[in-house]
Amino acid sequence: MSTKHMAEPEQGRNQGPELFEYWARIMNKMSRSESLPRDFGSGDLLFPSEIHTLCFIGTMPGIRITDLAVQLGVTKGAISKIAKKMEEKGLIEKYREPGNDKEILLMLTPTGKKAYLGHEEYHKNAFRGIVMEMEKLPSEQTVFLFRLLRMMEEIIDTCILEKELVNGPGKTRKETP
Repeated sequence: MSTKHMAEPEQGRNQGPELFEYWARIMNKMSRSESLPRDFGSGDLLFPSEIHTLCFIGTMPGIRITDLAVQLGVTKGAISKIAKKMEEKGLIEKYREPGNDKEILLMLTPTGKKAYLGHEEYHKNAFRGIVMEMEKLPSEQTVFLFRLLRMMEEIIDTCILEKELVNGPGKTRKETP
């Protein structure tokens, strides 16, 4: 469902419930988007989790799996699983530094670099309008937006932590009706 024709919020009334409804809709769309793969020029259909992992590796060649998990906010096991799939697709290479058999480091292959650059171009085009609007904002509004996004991230982090305390790290439990 497109929201291009939604009315602007009214000034002077409590818009909290409307804001949270909007946020929930965006979260639902993001969740749906996470299930849809796309080809970014490598010939492989890549899920958002795969391409975003690939992009971190592209911007930080030689990153350790542990550090990548922290950067992406996921478990080390999740990164290992994604890395294995991407290695099988020929998008990344795993290697170890001489004298350190413990740490696994990651780098892009030429095919991975192609997907990385294709994703950069995709984002540049997809978010051009948002970037243009943000450049028009006074710095106070930009600071507020970042503060709001940090608060939203903290709420999500707390929710994940609470669920993991009940279910165990990285585990989900089916809800009963």
